[in-house]
Amino acid sequence: MNILLELKHLKHISLPTRPVICKCLLIVIGLIVLRAIISPFLAISSSEKSFYESSTLDLFPGVRKDKFVEVPQIIWGLNNQKIAFARACLTAKFLNRSLLMPSLSASLFYKEVDLLKPISFDKVFDFNKFNARCHGFVRLARYSEISNHTEPFKLQKGSGRRWTVDRDLDQLQQSRLGEADGSEVIHVTGKHPFLWPDHWPVKDYARIFDCLTLAPEIETEVVKVISKIKDAGKKARHEAAISHNNNKRIDGSTNLSVQYIAVHMRIEKDWMIHCKKWERRSNLKEICSSKGEIIHKVSQITDLRRPVVVYLAVADSLLEDDDSVTSGWRVGMIAYEKKKLGVTDIYDRQPYLIKSAIDFEVCARADVFVGNSFSTFSNLVVLSRTERLYNLGKASSCGEDVGLSSYAYNIIGDDGGPQRWMTDMSDTSLQRLSYGTNNVSCH
Repeated sequence: MNILLELKHLKHISLPTRPVICKCLLIVIGLIVLRAIISPFLAISSSEKSFYESSTLDLFPGVRKDKFVEVPQIIWGLNNQKIAFARACLTAKFLNRSLLMPSLSASLFYKEVDLLKPISFDKVFDFNKFNARCHGFVRLARYSEISNHTEPFKLQKGSGRRWTVDRDLDQLQQSRLGEADGSEVIHVTGKHPFLWPDHWPVKDYARIFDCLTLAPEIETEVVKVISKIKDAGKKARHEAAISHNNNKRIDGSTNLSVQYIAVHMRIEKDWMIHCKKWERRSNLKEICSSKGEIIHKVSQITDLRRPVVVYLAVADSLLEDDDSVTSGWRVGMIAYEKKKLGVTDIYDRQPYLIKSAIDFEVCARADVFVGNSFSTFSNLVVLSRTERLYNLGKASSCGEDVGLSSYAYNIIGDDGGPQRWMTDMSDTSLQRLSYGTNNVSCH
């Protein structure tokens, strides 16, 4: 009836305007009819509605800027701390909250927790770049953002065998509701985040690690170390060119891009004792590798033209004996560690955590990386490189040189050399990366 009245009034409207209004009315009438026809087919039950809403909440929870999660100081080695940080981020994401910027640990003490030296996250990683790169996925917040209008809700993490993954997830589910969700801050107490049960897939961890960029002062040091490695490579290439051409100077022989191999060499005494026990307990024979075995495996990699610099990321204890790790390498492979490279001053003025961060980036940015698949350090380097390959549209490195090649020297590949290695991005948890595996492949 209302529509008919409106149509009657059309005669009072000027001619140029009348056709436009008629068309609009016809469109409205058409939409009303269409909705009446299809509405029965769009109806869903309350249980179905709940399913879709919960799934959407799990997958795209958003990041509230007025609700926060606080976690204990993050401890242990660099890569355990990175895993713990990512796990805290993903927990905050699940709770639809921002993570308050945590304290990391500059020193390395496994038992004397009181001796750990806290260091602010933004002294190691760039706070603003992290939030920019992870925008819409997770969010870091500063303590100055808290209004303190409510008392923090204390969330006690369980421990022991009875505290299963399912119980932990149920606790997190409950914390999304009621009193916990009403609090401005959820303060997690108990075990530190590395030991929390893992509920998140590898690809989510990879995304957070990809958002971590070093603080500018540390990035400067990384660039200095890589520059030294490439200078050594230019020198080796130039000397080889002169020798090959009967001592005639070869102009432009060092102008080609200089590449390098990085090897995370685990042969220090305490590691060898640990991994031998590990092999006996697990009945595995592909965990430990001697210096000679590593050299033999690395010498079979043909990805890069020789001569090539091999940078050895090793424990400081192995630097005490001159040439202990740099001798014995095959012709055309010139081995350097930080002492021989002349960059110990860069490392010596840094605490443990930042020393490790520099070495991590030197390895992650190498043209070829070779590591041990039972090392958390090696696993996270390979994860970083795999993420970069995926971003380039390369999901496999089998049988071809795709760049950013990685190898596990503790596992024999099909060709008798080290096993080509890419992280399995479909893994549903970080278990294998955190504790090691001999089940690695090139895709």
